[in-house]
Amino acid sequence: MRLVRIVFLAMLSIVVVTRIARAQTVAPGPVAERDWHTTVYPILAWVPLDIRIETNVPPTNEGGSGGGGESAQIVDSRFDGAFFGGIAASNGAWRIEGYGLWASFGGDRLERPSLTVDLDLIYGSAKFGRRVAPDFFVTAGVRRLALDYDVTLGDLPRFARKPGVWDPIVGIGWHRVSPKVEWHATFDGGGFGVGADVDLGASVSVDWKPISHFGLTAGYNMLYLKVTDSVASRDLILKLSAHGPTAGFGLYF
Repeated sequence: MRLVRIVFLAMLSIVVVTRIARAQTVAPGPVAERDWHTTVYPILAWVPLDIRIETNVPPTNEGGSGGGGESAQIVDSRFDGAFFGGIAASNGAWRIEGYGLWASFGGDRLERPSLTVDLDLIYGSAKFGRRVAPDFFVTAGVRRLALDYDVTLGDLPRFARKPGVWDPIVGIGWHRVSPKVEWHATFDGGGFGVGADVDLGASVSVDWKPISHFGLTAGYNMLYLKVTDSVASRDLILKLSAHGPTAGFGLYF
């Protein structure tokens, strides 16, 4: 159900942003399809307001005892920090994007079973899009996902690993650009069991460009991941969901 809510909120956010932009944007001038325009976001801060981490630790088979596995969700979440940046280029008909993210999460649960999770997430994505309607693009690309996790659940042995996976991703994007204001909304999903089991991301943002080649940006990002990591024929499952506002600045060329 939580996955359905995330997808629904992502699509609703895109619809709301497009309607607001249409109401407030005065017919932007035409963009020449042969002129490429590039935006660089050197610093973007993300502050998740809601973080949920759920883990399913496999049973142990040490000494032939076959101890049972357990699953639990953190109660007290912790956000240590996040930073991401990116670059986008478009000539009106085609769009290329690349983004990188580092984020550190954690949390605890004191009730039985007790749970302590420390998780560092690093991912980078590259997408290529084609315009299919005014301001709308279909996209496809790849995302590199690297996790550094440390999980202690109940009396089970501590799990600490640094797995990395490649995820194919497909999605949609809505981008309206004018000389002073830009509106952006994206949703993409991937994994499909190739890398992560599920890899979903969504964002909405508005860029205000008060002077030439410089602007401020603010928006909202959502992230959902489900990853299965196999160790010695045992599968540990991690689920992470986080969403919150973003802010930073951009350079426009």
